[in-house]
Amino acid sequence: MTTPLTLLCVHPHPDDESIACGGVLARAVDSGVRAVVVTCTGGEEGDNLAGIDLGGTDMVTHRRRELEDALAALRVAHHHWLGYRDSGMLDTPGNGHADSFHRADLDEAATRLAAIIREEQPQVVVSDDEHGSYGHPDHIKANRVTIRAVELAADPDAPVAGAPWQVAKRYVHTFGRGRLLAAHNGLLAAGLNSPFGDEPIDAVEDLPFGTDDDRVTTEVDVSAWMEHKRAALAAYRSQIGPDSFFLNTPDDMAGAFFGIEQFTLEAGVSGAPAGTGPEDDLFAGLSNGADAPSEGAGVVDGADPDGPTAEDFRAVLGRFATGVAIMTSVADGQPHGMTANAISSVSLDPPLVLVCVDRRAVMADVIDVAQTFALSWLTVDQAALSQWFADPQRPIGAEQFDELTTQTDVTGSPILDGAHGWVDCRVWAAYDGGDHVIVVGRVVALGQAPTTSDGATTTPLIYHRGGYAGLGEPL
Repeated sequence: MTTPLTLLCVHPHPDDESIACGGVLARAVDSGVRAVVVTCTGGEEGDNLAGIDLGGTDMVTHRRRELEDALAALRVAHHHWLGYRDSGMLDTPGNGHADSFHRADLDEAATRLAAIIREEQPQVVVSDDEHGSYGHPDHIKANRVTIRAVELAADPDAPVAGAPWQVAKRYVHTFGRGRLLAAHNGLLAAGLNSPFGDEPIDAVEDLPFGTDDDRVTTEVDVSAWMEHKRAALAAYRSQIGPDSFFLNTPDDMAGAFFGIEQFTLEAGVSGAPAGTGPEDDLFAGLSNGADAPSEGAGVVDGADPDGPTAEDFRAVLGRFATGVAIMTSVADGQPHGMTANAISSVSLDPPLVLVCVDRRAVMADVIDVAQTFALSWLTVDQAALSQWFADPQRPIGAEQFDELTTQTDVTGSPILDGAHGWVDCRVWAAYDGGDHVIVVGRVVALGQAPTTSDGATTTPLIYHRGGYAGLGEPL
């Protein structure tokens, strides 16, 4: 049995879904794709920005009704509330409310969302980016919760209701700076209001937010669905007044400004042929049921439906004992590390090693930028480091290394002091490995722990069946 294509969009407040993804949601419905929206909060901190008569209805109830009307305009039939309270803008009193979304425990919120993912079985999931589009705490939290939820939904050992489900592609919606700049100056030239003020802006660097154009991986033409998107926006009468640039932009300009919705693919494989530019569809490269597990979610991709489940696969492969290393790299001046044990030597001439990196991991993006990395093999006394660099809630960037002593060699990638051995590498090649990227590195420097005169050295850390061990006595 095939699984229907499903798009699931995660948004922090009512109206965010229509602003960021209204076009792709309406387009999905007309394309036969199931469209699902998850709203994280009720917009409790929102004001009656348009100053309309609420008819004695409280703001939260009104915004819920507006959401219902907006989803009807988009023809979206599947909706879930995540169950948190609007946190308000940064440094406002709502931030301190006990039920505010940005204060929610990450794993608790992600578990709620992961259960929805398992229920709806989407191939594509969309959320805010790591900056929360414009820095709102709830938008930032939506990004973090979505990333973690996608991980939990696929993990057969996670305490989440439903059968494991692997999302094929995870995107963040975004606004390319080039399009924002053109929209701003175009609105001013037409004598219309712009969200960026009344003064012309000359350079994309001067915009208050937006994504560099070269990071936009996907551009979806939704001009044919502008009527649905604008109707959805107009449904938010308390938030988007008739003088808003969303609604008062002339038709001949609206298509150019709002007829393209932009995204960045953060996990999964692009469906755009190499060298052809951005994808033009969130489902590019996917077919109806062909690229995601069917009813037996968790079946190893490409295997016979009656073959091993992901859980069985892990159990058997977990009997293969490995060493443990910390993979490190530096991109844009920020170091990053992660625990790795899917490592192997490949070649002596030239000296090559490989390491497998989960496509969903931050390291996959870091390596793509840096094109260098180091591997530091841990000793039996360093098991805590393995756990630290495997913790999804650890800080991002240099803060990961605050309590550690490191050195560098050729590439500048951090090498952990006290390591059993290490290699410093430049990326030689990267290959598709299903839900992982197989990164092959050419070793440009290496080293090992000192050996005493009687042959003694450090003891390597071993990973076996989900636990750590040291070496036994030599045979």
